[in-house]
Amino acid sequence: MRIIDRYIFREVLRHALLGLGVFTFVIFVPQLVQIMNVVARHSGDARQITLLFLSAFPRVLTFSVPIGVLVGVLIGLGRMSADSELIAMNAAGMGLKRILLPVGVLALLAAGVTLCMTVWLGPISVRTLRALEERLRSTQVSFEVQPRVFSEQFPHLVLYVQDITATAMNWHGVFLAESDGGDVSRLTLAEDAIVVADRDQGKLQLYLHSGSVHESQTQGPEHYGLSAFGERDLALAVGGTGATQEPGVVDSERPLRQLLADRGPKARESRVEFHRRFAFPAACLVFAFVALPVGSRPRRGGRAAGFVLAVALVCAYYIVFVFCAELARDGSMPTWLGIWTANILMALAAIALLPSVERLGGETWLGDALTGLTHGWRRLKARSKAKEKHEFAVRHHDFAAPLESSTHGRFVGRFPQVLDYYVLRNFLFYFVLLLVGFVLLFEIFTFFDLLDDIAQHRASSVEVSSYFRYLSYYLTYQLAPLACLVSILITLGVMTKNNELVAFKAAGISLYRVALPLLFAGAIATAALIAFDQSYLPYANKRAEELHSIIKGLPAQTYFQPQRQWILGNNSKIYNYQLFDPDRVLFGGLSVFELDSQKFSLRRRVYADRAYWEPQQHAWILESGWIRDFQAGSITRYAEFQVMELPEIDEPPAYFTREIRQSSEMDWFELRSYIAKLRHAGFDVARFSVQLHKKLAFPLIAPIIIMLAIPFSILVGSRGAVGGLALGVGIAVIYWATAALFEALGAVGQLPPILSAWSPDCIFLFCGLYFFLKMPT
Repeated sequence: MRIIDRYIFREVLRHALLGLGVFTFVIFVPQLVQIMNVVARHSGDARQITLLFLSAFPRVLTFSVPIGVLVGVLIGLGRMSADSELIAMNAAGMGLKRILLPVGVLALLAAGVTLCMTVWLGPISVRTLRALEERLRSTQVSFEVQPRVFSEQFPHLVLYVQDITATAMNWHGVFLAESDGGDVSRLTLAEDAIVVADRDQGKLQLYLHSGSVHESQTQGPEHYGLSAFGERDLALAVGGTGATQEPGVVDSERPLRQLLADRGPKARESRVEFHRRFAFPAACLVFAFVALPVGSRPRRGGRAAGFVLAVALVCAYYIVFVFCAELARDGSMPTWLGIWTANILMALAAIALLPSVERLGGETWLGDALTGLTHGWRRLKARSKAKEKHEFAVRHHDFAAPLESSTHGRFVGRFPQVLDYYVLRNFLFYFVLLLVGFVLLFEIFTFFDLLDDIAQHRASSVEVSSYFRYLSYYLTYQLAPLACLVSILITLGVMTKNNELVAFKAAGISLYRVALPLLFAGAIATAALIAFDQSYLPYANKRAEELHSIIKGLPAQTYFQPQRQWILGNNSKIYNYQLFDPDRVLFGGLSVFELDSQKFSLRRRVYADRAYWEPQQHAWILESGWIRDFQAGSITRYAEFQVMELPEIDEPPAYFTREIRQSSEMDWFELRSYIAKLRHAGFDVARFSVQLHKKLAFPLIAPIIIMLAIPFSILVGSRGAVGGLALGVGIAVIYWATAALFEALGAVGQLPPILSAWSPDCIFLFCGLYFFLKMPT
């Protein structure tokens, strides 16, 4: 009997590991992109990079381990049921207890792993991940400073550098504006600077050469300090905001004892987090015991049907969990009941279904209902197939009529044929199923990731639901190529296992002809993704970003410090203003700095309390301000004015109305025009240039990855849907990791944008063509 136990355990375990790998990758893809950005921008040692990757996994595994148990039991027992092994065991006198033992052992092991993640490793990993990212940013912050870009990552400082060497250690033309929050401001300009990162102190040491320091007070313009220097040392503290206090600790980082001891205004959220850490490990048990009777029922479809059932059960469980958890946070139902409702419902379903395992057919009402639905679906499907065959036979006279076999076994006929509809129907079924499942799973994971922010900033249910509705469009766009890849591998893998491809080749149909409808589907997918990205997706992404800012409690704009705007003008001018009203075309607190582009010294400085645009004169009118001219490190002229017009300020109002937008919120033409404007204004456009090329490169991966998947699906055909799924995950991991790394390298300027965006497509195109042309047809 121990042999039987080990056999069932191995069968369930290997499919559980497959499900774990698939769903872990789906949830981990967006975090992989973020980690690749950190890796590309910061050169940490191997230990830091490894720890960075490992720290991102515990929260993901909290969700994927229970799903892996469900997939393993459903597919493993489903395969044994399809091969009549469970019937043989039942005939030999082995009942429910014999199956419960290995399945229960797997569920307990998975529950222990998940409990370790939620109670111990999860909070530690969140804290470690945040500390690692901050440490890597501080050690390599000099590489983040881009030439001719205003950098506001230093506390109370704005840095502008005219040119930077490849090693990021030599800067030419340094403009540093400093403010303590009051009226007093200090400007430091230097012709050259040597930069050294102090990793221990978390600072950037600047050794300035040939420069000057300007100090002024806008409320007392007659007081002005100017000093020139040959050499000077300056230390810049690394930090985003300059705040001295530590960022607030979220509930996901807090240990259990702190969650239990919380009696403050966030006590309900703390209780929700406390129960959630135990509900997910318990989900491993309820998933296993509800999957046992469902997976052991005799049915057609084997592993593919098991995977379909797993996706449906997972989506149903987490939808109930999310809905009840939101009710618990609002106080509409008890905290413990809201978190445990999904587990309770699953447990009741398992209790109702478990007796049917003893009879492998069941006489329970729930089992009979499931059997009736299954038979009804089969009858409906059989009638649909018969009707389709009749219609196609009338239209084409006969399935084999268009065949024209030659000595090379090539198929010549019109497109589409009955074969094409058959292949496309199977492909579209798996594509829709996988795409919906992937989108729902990622949205559920995102919801739990935002749970603390939703509670902290009191986001309404309408805002949260609207955010996830708009997010689903973005996820559909991003995950469609992955769904295409896995769908092709499953479709052709099942056809190969059932010897359908052998029958096609025996009839003289080349595998290239069989692949034609799939490549056509890939081309349609590319056109659809491009059209979607050019039409509704930018608006959906913009709305999602606005709602995400509300949930996160962030201001609805992308400037780091909205009260202090900096723009590079024409003829080496720099504009700084505290307020700009585009409706009235009015500046408040405007400062203009005219620079000597050769020595990078200040030639003129103008300040005005108010400035407005006069369209008839086509000029800016400055009010209540002063002007100073400089030469050779001294002030040559100072004058105050009430109203003045400066011909040197020739930029029109449209020059200052640029909105800093995300590339995902624009179509291709808008992004191209936006890049040209930002480049002229002195902003970094490397990241936007990469995204411009990716708007065409990313959709094109659909037919390329389909071409690559076709020969691989035939190689693993004997393993059916499971083999295709496993291989699809492997290929997807390689592609997304490669694409994320190339994109990150292009964003920091280490690769040309066109090479960064198109390299993954070219690599997979060459690999796809090689294996596709070598495929035995």
